[in-house]
Amino acid sequence: MKNLIILAGCAICAAGLATPVKGKIMDSSVISWPAPAGEPASTDYSAEVNGTPVFVYPSRVRAEILQNDGLWTHKRDCGGERAAFAIFDIAGEVTVDIRPGRKFTSATVLPDRAGIKPEIRDGHVRFKLAKPQHLTLLLDDSDLTPLHLFIGEPEKNVPKAGDPDVVYFGPGVHEINTLQIKSGQTVYLAGGAIVKGVIKPGDEGTYSEKWKVTFFNGVVFAVDKVENVRICGRGILDGSLIPHPGRNLIWINGSKNIRLEGIVLKDSPNWNVLIGTSSKVRVDDLRIVSGRLNSDGINSVNSGDVKISRCFVRNHDDSIVVKTTQPGAPAEDISVEDCQFWSDWGYSMGVTYETRAPVRKVSYRNCDVLYARHWCMGIHVSDSATISDVSFTGIEIADFANSSKPGNAQKALSAAPKLLRMVIVQDCWGNDPDRGQIRNVTLDGITVHGSSFLASEMFGLDKDHNIQNVTFRNIRLAGQSPVTDAKGMCLEQNAFVSDVRISAE
Repeated sequence: MKNLIILAGCAICAAGLATPVKGKIMDSSVISWPAPAGEPASTDYSAEVNGTPVFVYPSRVRAEILQNDGLWTHKRDCGGERAAFAIFDIAGEVTVDIRPGRKFTSATVLPDRAGIKPEIRDGHVRFKLAKPQHLTLLLDDSDLTPLHLFIGEPEKNVPKAGDPDVVYFGPGVHEINTLQIKSGQTVYLAGGAIVKGVIKPGDEGTYSEKWKVTFFNGVVFAVDKVENVRICGRGILDGSLIPHPGRNLIWINGSKNIRLEGIVLKDSPNWNVLIGTSSKVRVDDLRIVSGRLNSDGINSVNSGDVKISRCFVRNHDDSIVVKTTQPGAPAEDISVEDCQFWSDWGYSMGVTYETRAPVRKVSYRNCDVLYARHWCMGIHVSDSATISDVSFTGIEIADFANSSKPGNAQKALSAAPKLLRMVIVQDCWGNDPDRGQIRNVTLDGITVHGSSFLASEMFGLDKDHNIQNVTFRNIRLAGQSPVTDAKGMCLEQNAFVSDVRISAE
């Protein structure tokens, strides 16, 4: 029999936190959960759904950057901008009522494909919602201080406290260093649970001469060489107590038949989710809000048969991408569907940077980019492998052409956001002495909301390290006919790119 671990109350009350509030708030159509006692609420928004109050959490985003000669980082007490998020489930049509904490004149609900036109009255924003979906509220067309709404369907197959194969985090605040998850286990974060990763007392990290920073290595949830594991719930896995550049919140390594479902990952100090040398991994309805550098959302690394769906990712580096950090272990059969991206740094989606083994059969379908500071889609080759058979289909890009470029990272922010960046380059992330190639890429049904295209670029490195066979089909501004040439879609390419087709159908 496997060890039973039940954490149903407040694991750290002795440290000064109040006893948690248990239970859930619900009517016939709405399920929500109170935050632990003492957890601060957002001052920017309050919310009700069908008249039921829903707790709104504050979250730091776009953390202030400390620029140095190596890896850019953050001070431990750094400030940043604010966002907010709320978590609730619905069964049937509901009315959502948001009251912002400041005056405003207009409100926009993203993604555009949701088709929601909110009503503004008496300082409230109201709209009806017929089905679960993630939404983001912007005030006065500004990307500053948004509200992210994580709206799910009622949970199914909810694990029970007392089950010998369940690690159960009940409502309240819990601090853990590393949880080693065993084969056959389910880890459940109940609504109203906040699991905070911490480093051990006396752990001073390891200083890197190359990067000029101190790394705090390790992971919070370790899924290492196991099978048949599920991590799920409506709680929060929080990395805010770990210094940057610190741990992954979830690390999947050499494992099979793994499911991640429904939880929120907040303020990761490094990559949020790493799927490494694993297979049959399913990630569904994960919600990520992270504001520190290197906080990649979901990285599928040297893995195969990975399916990612219905996720919301806001982070400060690549959002959902494929990599191969290890030579000799290809990545293939990766699909990403119905996901939303708010990218405060890096690439929203694609194959990026470390490419030391072949990557093939990667697809992104029906995804929405709500914001991108750098690149919406991309293939970035900085090692020796060939990247092939990559597709982006049914992608919608919000109108963020006039959004702010805040903060203290001017070197990285000098260029405007781009729709696509496909490059073969030498950079600090590459280890191999040689570079690779890019083959067989398709972009089909890409819609850009706004008055003009974001620019795109495709640059091979030389005649032996080039880009071949790229198809652009049905690329358009919303409400207009598809473009049929490179000039129309603001595409720049060099002499090491060939067999490019741009067509309406």
